[in-house]
Parts: sequence; C-alpha cells; structure tokens
Amino acid sequence: MDGKFTRETLCRAWLQNAEGLSWRAQETLLAYFGSGEVIFDLLGGTMLAIAGEKAYKSLVNSKNEGLERIEQRLLENDAQLVVRGTSGYPYLLEQINDPPHALFIKGLPADDEKSVAIVGSRRETRYGRTQAYNIAKELAQHGVTIVSGLARGIDTAAHEGALAGGGRTVAVLGNGIDQIYPPENTELARRIVDQGGAIISEFPFGSAPLAHHFPIRNRIISGISAATLLVEGHARSGTMITAGYAAEQGREVFALPGMVDAPGSAAPLRLLREGANICTCAQDILLDMRWEGERKSEEKVQVSSSFTPEQQVIVSALANEQKYFEELITLTGLSPEVLTGELAMLELDGVVESRAGRAYALLTK
Repeated sequence: MDGKFTRETLCRAWLQNAEGLSWRAQETLLAYFGSGEVIFDLLGGTMLAIAGEKAYKSLVNSKNEGLERIEQRLLENDAQLVVRGTSGYPYLLEQINDPPHALFIKGLPADDEKSVAIVGSRRETRYGRTQAYNIAKELAQHGVTIVSGLARGIDTAAHEGALAGGGRTVAVLGNGIDQIYPPENTELARRIVDQGGAIISEFPFGSAPLAHHFPIRNRIISGISAATLLVEGHARSGTMITAGYAAEQGREVFALPGMVDAPGSAAPLRLLREGANICTCAQDILLDMRWEGERKSEEKVQVSSSFTPEQQVIVSALANEQKYFEELITLTGLSPEVLTGELAMLELDGVVESRAGRAYALLTK
C-alpha cells in the first residue's frame, strides 16, 4: 500500500463494498466492534450472525483479496472514501436519520451549505427541461450548488444548467462509482468533476443500477441539500420519494407548477396542495431560503452587556456565519433546551433569525 489511505479507511471501504450488507447490519457491526479494522481482523462467527450469509461471504471473499485490492480500485477510479464523522463528510447529510456510513467520492467532497436538489421525470417535457436548466443555471450563478441524480431528463437538465452557470453540481448515483449510468452521461459526469463538482455513491464497486437502489439513493440527494425542487413528475413518480425524504429531514420543499391537465404536473401540483413552496424561477428559492445577498460580518450585531451570559456565547458563535442548531450545541456547550429558549428570546429581540434546516444567523443592525 502506498500510504494514500489509512488502514482504517481501507477497512471501511472493504465493509462498504460488501454486497448485501444492509445499513442496519453495518450500524450494528460498527457499534459492537468499534472500528473497521477490528471487524476486518476478527472476521468470524459473530459477523455472520449480524451480517447474514450473503454479506458475510462477500466480506470473506473481499478480505481474501486483501486491502491492496481495495486500494487499487480506489486509485483506478480516482475515488476517495469519506467516512461518517470525519472531515469531508457532508454536514447536512450527517443530520438525517440514516446517513450512509461512508461515501465513495470522485471530485470535491459534497459539503455545501447553499445547495438545492433539482429532481423530476426521466420522461420530461420541453417545458420541464427548460425550466430545470434555467433555474439551475441562475442558482449556480448565485453560488448555489445543484444536486441531482445524473438520470435522463430533468436530472440531466439540472446538471447542465449548473455547469452553464459556471457553478458546482453534485451527482448522486444509484450504482457503484466505477460506472456511469446512463452511459450517455459519461461525458457529463467528467465535466461535473472537472468543474469542481462531485460524483458520489454509497454503493459498492461494480454495483449495478438496480431499481431498488434508487429510492435508497434519493435520501442522499435530499440529505445533502438544504432544499429540494420537484420540476415534473407523474402521479406515482419516484421523485415523490425524494420530496418525501426532504420533508422528513426537515428541509424546504419547492415545486414548479405546470399545466393542470399535463401528466407531468401531477406530482408538483400534489406537493403544492400539501404545502410545498411554489417555485416559478430561481429568485423564489433565493428569497425563500434568504440567500439573496450575503451580509458582511462587520455589520452583524456585536456582543452586548445587555445579553445574558448564554446569549453572549450564542452571539459570539454566530459572529462570522450562520450555524446549524447541532453546531451551536457543540460550540456553546448549552443544553438543547436552554439553547432553544435563548434563541427564541434573541429572535424576539430582532438579534437572530432562523433559517431553513434549523440554521440561525445574526441580523444586521
């Protein structure tokens, strides 16, 4: 091994590459043994009971090939493995109920605070394709990262729009990172990485784009995004799964209205009836997410002696940029209950504003 990857990283890649190893089984193994290295070194009967016969056999076969083979495959695909809880793992994704234990990534890590998932039908209309492209392009021009699934139709239009806007876009695959699906988007995937974006997947090397992979993949699309926009989808569209994940994850959901008698309008109109935010252009998202115009840190409220000690700590933590609730717990050392109460008081006093995804920022003077 050439030292580019730590042994623990390679052991976690070995674990992530096990065919048939469920998220919950991997969670149990890591909780029980504590690290990928221990699991690799002590592979035995306990693992069989937890992982199941198919996954255990895959782990044994892969172990017999050696960690050098795992490293070789990472290098061949110019990929890295980012493990949950370590630097480079997307912060927003870490907040969902079932975050992937590790992600295979080509390009720059997908840890973008200002990010919007744009999803929709593979059988898009010209209207849907044009709107997805234009909205993605304008959002990208405002520094927003566009997330989608590299699929035909709306996904492709969204990625293309982001690139045209000179921005960053992230594609989340429903198969192994060592292949691009659909194959006609191979060149698009290359341009995404070359322009500072990323291709990511939690699925093993060689994993095919199977139908049941895509609903699993969709939780990552919404999970790494502060908001999700559904452009087009039929009544029983799979894109509704992504919108559902976004709502469960506490993220903002937007929908693009279309003609009421168009099949592709069924899913967006249903979301709008259920309370989704309406999106007719990129400005709707920028305004609703409060991303239109960044405030300079010099203009932010300064710590005042009139604040309680707890409030002083909170205001200091927010001095330079917005923070998510979980970050504030770590930075301030306050309990969730105390932090919630003090944030509420600061909001009432016009000192702090709440933003999407349980984020908070200081208001200007």
